[in-house]
Order: sequence, then C-alpha cells, then structure tokens
Amino acid sequence: MCIFCGHCVAVCSNDALAHAELPKDASLLAAKELPAPALIDGLLMSRRSVREFEDQPVGRQVMEELLDVVRRAPSAVNSQMVHWIVVEGKEKIYALSKETMNGMPPPGNGGGHGASFLKRWESGDDIVLRGAPTVVVACTPIDYDWGKEDSTIALTFLEVAALARGLGACWAGLLTRIAAIHEPLRKLLAVPEGYVVRGGLMLGKGKYSYHRIPPRKPVSVQWN
Repeated sequence: MCIFCGHCVAVCSNDALAHAELPKDASLLAAKELPAPALIDGLLMSRRSVREFEDQPVGRQVMEELLDVVRRAPSAVNSQMVHWIVVEGKEKIYALSKETMNGMPPPGNGGGHGASFLKRWESGDDIVLRGAPTVVVACTPIDYDWGKEDSTIALTFLEVAALARGLGACWAGLLTRIAAIHEPLRKLLAVPEGYVVRGGLMLGKGKYSYHRIPPRKPVSVQWN
C-alpha cells in the first residue's frame, strides 16, 4: 500500500528512518524556520496577474529553483505525473503566440472574443503570451485521470514561488485552450507523445509595482 510519499522519513525528528525506494533528502525544515502567517498571507493576497513584463530573462538557475519547489506539490496518490516544458526567448515565445492565433476558431456570427482577439493581434498586440520572457507549460499523460487537477496545483505552487522571488506570472489560458485542439501548436511545444497540455504560466519581471491589495468579492461560505 506504500505510495512512496516519504512521510515516514520526514516525520522522524531523530533521522532514524530511511526508505529503501526513495533517495535520501538531506534538507530538514524546523518548525521555527516557518514564516509567520502574516508574511504568507501578505504574499498570497498581493498576487496579481501580470501581463506586462520587463525585457529581461528569468534565468536558468531561477527556473531550476522554481521547478525544484514545484516537484514537491501534491499529486493524486503521490503519482507525480506532471511533465514540464520551459520555453525561453522572444522569438520562440512569439512563435507560440502566432501558432495559438492560427489555431483560434473563426469568429461566429456574433463575433465574440475571437473577433476582438484577432483585431488586437493584427494591430501588434500579443494578447496570447504578452511578450513574457519565459513560458512554462505543464503536461500529463492523456489517460491520467487527475492530470488537470495535479497540474493546476503544481502551477499554483510555481506562481507563488515565483512571486516570492520578485517575478510576475499570468496563466496562459489561450495557449492551453488552443493546444487541446490544434496539433501544430503541440508540435511547436514538442509535447511528448501520449501527453496533453494541462496549463501554463507566463513568467517574468513585472513592468509595474503594485501598492495595494486588489479588491475581491466577499467570501462565499456555508458553515454546516
């Protein structure tokens, strides 16, 4: 019944346990090292969807740090099935935006978002990936039932870890949606055979600083 979660090793304060099927992780986290709730709350509440970025790369070392954090995100039965694709560089990311627009369904009789997206694209506005210096895409096997949920959790971990490093992020909804229906976009991303795109993030240094917590609707809650 073991799912290789490693809890048996992690819970032992005397480092007396080892798991034959898991690599030993030397890092220890003491309770006193955990940040105060106010710091975590402030970080989470200050999150913004950043759509304008500075012209500077995220950097390979920072991306490796972020991915090392998100590989520890929860997954169904500790399956750890998320596969990451990292795209860097203006030309490559613009090509992804262009192929996403190529795969957009034609506007219906009512126009809808498709017509407005096309108009903005033709005017030179990259409304797909916003000129971000880095795009990160989460994929899972197409027959894995919890792929969407696991990817969403992992991408959320990634967004928060990026925010803590002074980076802005925005969910790549258009790319995710079109990758599900447009094979040329999947080929451009080099999605592994048998895998499907579950979500993505634009990442980079935000162009602007924000000084207030954004307003939100009151919480909808039911106490039973």
